Amino acid sequence: MSAKSDALATLDERYRRFRAGIAGLDDAAFAETWLGTWNLSQLLAHMAGWYREIAGAFERVARGERPTPPGVDYSDPEPWNQRFAAAALPGRAALEDWDAAYAAYRAAAEALPEGLYGNDPETGRPRIGNRLLQGAGIGHFEEHQGELDAWLAARRRA
Repeated sequence: MSAKSDALATLDERYRRFRAGIAGLDDAAFAETWLGTWNLSQLLAHMAGWYREIAGAFERVARGERPTPPGVDYSDPEPWNQRFAAAALPGRAALEDWDAAYAAYRAAAEALPEGLYGNDPETGRPRIGNRLLQGAGIGHFEEHQGELDAWLAARRRA
């Protein structure tokens, strides 16, 4: 497999695992607060918001531009996170929106040329394709999977 296909396969595996845990939940479950002040709808909106932002980054990089548009700063993610969470759709509509945002993010990643994936042989640093997949995708699943699993386990025990 190529570096690009390996990275996309990892992304897809993490997506499927995350989604499998929430696929059968009813609308009411999406409104339960369990992640600080957030519920599942807000968590999914937060993730979907980053998918949309970084899908644009993939598109800009593919055109030879910088990943972030002029004047945009992602160094403090908290205002972005709050804005994304505030736009949460209720119930299973949040899952549908998350799926659609993921599909657009995945398609943008797929469209990025192979040479922008893997590690730079001179520096050993991941290339931009891997970095964009890590931040909003693979790493985001890693960040929230344990929290999701704990919440789902607590729901089963209740």
